[in-house]
Amino acid sequence: MRTPLGSRHRTRVDHAAVVKEARAVPGRWVFAAAYASRVSADSAARRIPLAERIPAYEPAGSVEAYAANTREGPVLWVRSVEGGPYPALPVRMSVRIPAMTGMNPGEVGVLTVSVRPVCHTCGGPRGWDVVQPVEMHIHNVLVVVDRWSNLCGHDDVYADILQESRRTPAPRTTAASYGRGHRPGDPARAGVFQSAVELVLQATADHRSMHAKQAAVLLRLNGYAEAAGLVEAKSRAERGHLSAKGAAHFLTVEGAARRSTSTTCQESNA
Repeated sequence: MRTPLGSRHRTRVDHAAVVKEARAVPGRWVFAAAYASRVSADSAARRIPLAERIPAYEPAGSVEAYAANTREGPVLWVRSVEGGPYPALPVRMSVRIPAMTGMNPGEVGVLTVSVRPVCHTCGGPRGWDVVQPVEMHIHNVLVVVDRWSNLCGHDDVYADILQESRRTPAPRTTAASYGRGHRPGDPARAGVFQSAVELVLQATADHRSMHAKQAAVLLRLNGYAEAAGLVEAKSRAERGHLSAKGAAHFLTVEGAARRSTSTTCQESNA
């Protein structure tokens, strides 16, 4: 199997050899090449599925590709989709990790964070589809977190995952992703808190039992300090009886109320 070793500034790629290897293991991502720039890697990733100017990947649609940044530079990974369909690589993966919550000195908690589903060492796919809950004792506190293994063999460290989640916050998701209509937590109604609500709903989609306290920490880690403070205050008012979905609904109502007040003031000043 190809491995992402050697020069990180390769300009010539043996596409025929890459395709041969990929078609030998259909459905499995294989390392293709290292590139001098992310622009070049992205360009190749766009052209390969179309077999555009690269005949080795014909017929069009028989091979998928993606580009990724690694610690040593941008790389390209491909896979044959012959005999598929195969599970699509997700845009993000949400996992539970142990961390000091910061609520009280020395307090250990569980954070749900969102990161890209590719390895930072080689760019290969992480084990997003083999995430399993495990029990762990930290400072004599039993917590349930997630564990996974990566096919590339590179292990992820919780501390690194936490730092990565802070550097790469989850992308905004359209309201259509959560269904139509104005249901509780619909980010389309949340006004200034739309992005915060989207982040919480994305996390609860993978972890339905997520608590408001965890949602507040997730929001604070991703730069939504005001939303986090409001959720923390609401959770205290509810004496801890507030789920993450309840927090999303609360932020939606709060955001809608602020938008309504702002609109009223503008009309009065007109």
